[in-house]
Amino acid sequence: MGVPFIPARIMFGTDTAKYSAAKAITCPFTGKKLLALPALYPDVAIIHVHRADKYGNAQIDGISVSDLDLARASKKVILTTERIVSEDIIRGDPTRTAIPYFCVDAVCEVRYGSYPGNMPYEYFSDEEHLKEWLAADSNPETLKPFLEKYIYGTKDFWEYLELCGGERRMEELRRLEFLEDGPGAS
Repeated sequence: MGVPFIPARIMFGTDTAKYSAAKAITCPFTGKKLLALPALYPDVAIIHVHRADKYGNAQIDGISVSDLDLARASKKVILTTERIVSEDIIRGDPTRTAIPYFCVDAVCEVRYGSYPGNMPYEYFSDEEHLKEWLAADSNPETLKPFLEKYIYGTKDFWEYLELCGGERRMEELRRLEFLEDGPGAS
């Protein structure tokens, strides 16, 4: 955004404010107390998109929260994408390009790269696996075996995906995304 901080009223009285770089300030217009939240400049951002060309022009379907801001603020950007497409597809509808090539340092095709999260118009989030993850995360004694099984004990993402149900599970999540198996489905 080109500004060194953003004023906010959130976080007062929390450990987040206490241990962050935020500073209390007085609003010059209202005299009210605010927090100045400093701008962030990540060293690396990894952003998953629906499609990108080999140059890094990326298109995102559905809602984008802060992808463009993150791409512009980061020193390096790695795009992971459901599919690498030809430049002709990107040029065919340039208004859909959410992240332009000049913000991007690398493009990697990673099918299902949002798993276990949602990828709008591709697949729904794996709520069962996320519940398992959250339950394991509640205690170091349960988290360690979870991480050993799904993260440290797998050689790559594909082995992790297979442990979670593989292509069969992804097809189920695709049907859920399109409400073919969800509430109200006929």
